[in-house]
Amino acid sequence: MRACVLLAPRMITVMDVDEPVLRPGWVLVRVRLAGICGTDIAMYLGYYRPRKIPLIPGHEVVGIIEDVGADVPRDVLGRKVTFEINVVCHRCTLCRLGLYTHCLNRRAIGIDIDGGFARYVAVPYENIYFVDDIPDEEAVFAEPLAAVINAVDAVCRDCRWRAVVLGQGPLGYVGAKVLKLSGFDVVVVGKSDYRLRFFQRDGFNTLNMNEVDVVEYVRRWTNDLGADVVFEATGSPSGIELALEIVRPRGVVLAKSTHGRETSIDYTKLVVKEVKLIGTRCGTKREWLRAITLLREDILRLRNIITHIFSLEDARRAFELASSKQCMKVVIKP
Repeated sequence: MRACVLLAPRMITVMDVDEPVLRPGWVLVRVRLAGICGTDIAMYLGYYRPRKIPLIPGHEVVGIIEDVGADVPRDVLGRKVTFEINVVCHRCTLCRLGLYTHCLNRRAIGIDIDGGFARYVAVPYENIYFVDDIPDEEAVFAEPLAAVINAVDAVCRDCRWRAVVLGQGPLGYVGAKVLKLSGFDVVVVGKSDYRLRFFQRDGFNTLNMNEVDVVEYVRRWTNDLGADVVFEATGSPSGIELALEIVRPRGVVLAKSTHGRETSIDYTKLVVKEVKLIGTRCGTKREWLRAITLLREDILRLRNIITHIFSLEDARRAFELASSKQCMKVVIKP
């Protein structure tokens, strides 16, 4: 089959590879659409080092079940699905505690094992969710949406509900949408007028940090308190520094960037302001079910930020464009 293969930083090619071999309890999914996310870009640029090289990236996937392994009911053949990315053991201490997304033997599809920028991808049957009635362009957002729901759920409920989203990319967009749906008054901060326009079209207040003093704006907006919540999705090491500067005492910083680079923070400021700094990664089954429901009800309309669709053969060009940020959401359609 044809697949997009990461060979080394900034070295990606489309080549023929063997189709995945199905194991018991796994299914073979024919990929219909796969999104490029910040982690994919970080791996491509060489900041985030996957455990497997060569690697077929891609973990935001929607597709059709083409084949099933032993112990999987055959009546799921032909169903449209998306899937969780964590392949887990169910035996380790963390799995037994219910923290299966942190399984000690975890392997992530598209990061640790081959993923969805290919004609086919193999995934555990227990990881799939049926999305027959959801458009591909909406269903492809299930994984990041579940992750964002997990992040917002981590916010304490005694907040005053002023939130700043740092980052104008697709993850920042999903974060802003979920925060607004959860009752927050949201301001989005970025550097690109092109990207900020996507937020403005949905009624968000935006700040171009090249033109506005963000710290001063937040100070005035919150009557000197600072933001209750800062959703950090800049994909940059400097994002966390600004987040700590503008969050209020005993506020919450939700850290979502997986840029793979070393980051320095003002530790004293973190302690003195008594900030809750919460790293959040993947959604669990609870958040996935809520994400699927939101997509099915067509509440968020995340497909509005898909700006470019590339064929699999053009995957290298897709990664170059996504890395340049002269776009919003880039997806690959094998």
